Amino acid sequence: MSIEKVEYKLKSSKESNSLENLKNDIQLLPKILKFFQSIKIESLKINENQFYIWFNGKELYLDNNFVNISSKINDSSNTVFFELNSLYLKDYKVLFDGKAKIDYFSKELNFFGNLYFENFQTALNIDITSKKIKFYLESKYFENLKFLKEHLDLPQEANEWMYDNVTGDFKLDWLYGEYDLKKNELVQNSIEGKAHIKDGKIRFHKDVDEIFTKSIDVTYKDDNLHFNLIEPKFKDKNIEGSFVNIHNLTDEISGNVEVNIKTNSKLDDNILGILKAYEINLPVKQKSGITNANLVLNIPYALDKPMRTKGEFLVDNSLISIDNFSFFSKKAKVTLDENIVYINDASFLYEDMIDANANLSIDTNTLKSTGTVYINSLIVKDDDGGAVLEIKDKNSLIDMDFSSLTTINLKDLDTKIKVDKSIFIDIANISKIYPYSKLFQTYAIKDGNISLEIKNENEINFNAFLKNINLPIKKDEKEINSIDLKGTIKDKDIEIFALNDDIKLSINDKTNLYLKDLKLFVDTKMSTKDLKENINLYLDNCELNLDNKDYKIKDANVVIENGDINFEATIKDLDIPLKKDGKTLEEIQLIGNYKADDLKIYTKNQDLILFLDKDNLSLYLEEYDVSYYTEDEESISKYKKIDIIGKNSNIVINDEFEIVSDDYELRVRPDNKFAYIKYGDTQVVFRDTNGKLELYAVDISADFLNKISNRSIFLGGKVHFFATGNINDLHGKIVLKNSSIANLSILNNILLFIQTSPAIINPFLAIPSVVGLATNPGFNLLTYKISDGDLEFNYSKDKGLINIVKLNTVGNGIDFEGKGDIDLTNSNINFNMNLIFFKDYANIVGAIPVLNYIILGDENRVETKININGSLDNPTIATNLTTDTFNIPSNILKRVINSPVRFFDNINNLEKEDSKSIIMK
Repeated sequence: MSIEKVEYKLKSSKESNSLENLKNDIQLLPKILKFFQSIKIESLKINENQFYIWFNGKELYLDNNFVNISSKINDSSNTVFFELNSLYLKDYKVLFDGKAKIDYFSKELNFFGNLYFENFQTALNIDITSKKIKFYLESKYFENLKFLKEHLDLPQEANEWMYDNVTGDFKLDWLYGEYDLKKNELVQNSIEGKAHIKDGKIRFHKDVDEIFTKSIDVTYKDDNLHFNLIEPKFKDKNIEGSFVNIHNLTDEISGNVEVNIKTNSKLDDNILGILKAYEINLPVKQKSGITNANLVLNIPYALDKPMRTKGEFLVDNSLISIDNFSFFSKKAKVTLDENIVYINDASFLYEDMIDANANLSIDTNTLKSTGTVYINSLIVKDDDGGAVLEIKDKNSLIDMDFSSLTTINLKDLDTKIKVDKSIFIDIANISKIYPYSKLFQTYAIKDGNISLEIKNENEINFNAFLKNINLPIKKDEKEINSIDLKGTIKDKDIEIFALNDDIKLSINDKTNLYLKDLKLFVDTKMSTKDLKENINLYLDNCELNLDNKDYKIKDANVVIENGDINFEATIKDLDIPLKKDGKTLEEIQLIGNYKADDLKIYTKNQDLILFLDKDNLSLYLEEYDVSYYTEDEESISKYKKIDIIGKNSNIVINDEFEIVSDDYELRVRPDNKFAYIKYGDTQVVFRDTNGKLELYAVDISADFLNKISNRSIFLGGKVHFFATGNINDLHGKIVLKNSSIANLSILNNILLFIQTSPAIINPFLAIPSVVGLATNPGFNLLTYKISDGDLEFNYSKDKGLINIVKLNTVGNGIDFEGKGDIDLTNSNINFNMNLIFFKDYANIVGAIPVLNYIILGDENRVETKININGSLDNPTIATNLTTDTFNIPSNILKRVINSPVRFFDNINNLEKEDSKSIIMK
């Protein structure tokens, strides 16, 4: 077919570009090949599209407004093969050559060849179906990507990185993508590929110098463009490992640029300049050493989104400067997160003073820092090289402010340091520093706050508010919880004054402490080894609390020197367990010494001497009475060795019982106790040898007994007491001679019973007995006179029991025989006793043979039995006297019947007695 000119118009045409036109031409080609062996159309105009077509069965040439094709054609069945001399897409300015295959059965076109676009040349594989174009290409080196700019609609930030920020010799290693023919657009998530840029240069920011590289590896996938820098250099600094990622390259809303910088050099102004270009002011600068840095900047396309910054800097053996404060660090990890700089595991060395490990965070906007510090050692030395302050192995929170003057706040130590012409140190809580300060420990400054102005190493001024200092004092019976002080330290001299002048402290070779109108607390148990300084203590109208005992001091001077304490004091308004001439001591002058746990106190005339050491107590008293309280036994028993000697000294126990003495001696040892007391003729000896007890008391006077029992029981005579055994098996005996007992409840109840009982007896028998009782001077309701008596007993402490084995007394008018128990746990008595009375009546009748047997019986006496039971203070008396009285007639009748026998026995006895008398004569 040969046509010179054809022109017609279509009502509608969907062709808008070369790809659409090429698609339609390909669809039409099978029909042409089927019906024509050759075609030559000089001019074919369809609407606005002008065609030239030439085909001879083997070769095809086609030209229109969109494409130009020159190719050899070979068709077989449903397949057409092309050897393209050229295929030019006019609207895209893209030229192709190579081979193509069209399969009309599968409706697919395959192309293998080359693509040429401006200065860009690449090998290309294309697969085209009715719906999609798939392509794969590999290029030769080309100058840049700017040829794509007018064909790709990218956000401004993506354009800068695609066409401006990266330069060099470009080469596409491979690129794959798809084109949707239905939508007439690239399938965005299908595009991926790799490229490299030889001798590439990259600029992170327009205000930052370029980075030179050997090459840049470029990867594109999932709309992310990655630039990997090979052997990069920034101002002669190796930044190997640095790269740039552009995420969501084509998305104007979510797109962002990630700049990752790695370097192994100083963190100096050059590196910090990159941050500064992004308005990040990192206050940390490295003056020497090496830093392994990894910095990530994430810059979003959208202006309303903040830039994100992250970085990690590993520092080794470096001199670090934070603002104007410099220190050496063996090792540190610095992390940048947005506007916050984190300094972790940082070795911190400052001169020969500080060795610490810190973890800090610094706000780059405010230049303020917070964190923690582990102080390996912080040492402040004095002129002699000694440690005034030595902190080791201590954790503390820390705040730092570099915005103006360098300020450091050690939170756990409550300490702030400000550096100016002078160094100002504010210690808000001395107790936090006390464990580490030799100065504070030496002078017992434990709590409060102190502000120091250190002008130089030899001159310090300070103001202090102190609490809980190690000189416990009271004012007007109120705890002094706080005190305001001011002072100066110049060279080795210290002067400290309380604002109210009741405390003054001067320290040079010695420490002089002056107290006025105060109460001072002293514990003698404190070891003098803690007193390493020489101290002179002056007390004026003060009160001294010594081991919880209060003493009012009129005046005192205490000298502590080399661990020895010497003192001289006038004590007034005494409250001590001593009396003189029966009067309470109102004032006493004492002299004393305390050395190596040994204490000696004495009066000027040495009528009172006390020695104390760790285990021993020795006391000498002359004409002093001593008050002793049993609750004090525990505090006394702590001494292993106790010796007490008293002259004309009495001992008052619990303000109730008094041991009177002319002389006494007490000795107490762990396995032996001894006491000797002498009062007039009375002598008492007590021994306790490993639990074996011996107690002997002879010629005990009534005065001694009444005072020791605090009751007027004995009215004369002598008492002897003997006991041996142990505390749970003590056997003893009491012997009484010509003694009178009165004011004893048990005795009073018995005597009252005796006075009233005869009224129930036969009047004939009772009258002479009652008369005898009433007229006997040794018998009345309140007093019982004993001519002879003895009592044997056993005692057990564990059982709380006194067992009276035998009681015998012989008195005027009545005798006692008995035995029983006294329970000390409840103060009860259970005692059975025989009362022997009607002694006048028995004497008369007893002289008449036979009649004495009929009336008095075998025992030749009148008696009855009683039981004493109940409280010791007021026992009850139970008796069988009434029964005995009713039995008297029957007993007498029995004895009348037996009297003849008794009569002859009496005669025989009289004869024997007479024979005995004759022999004796």
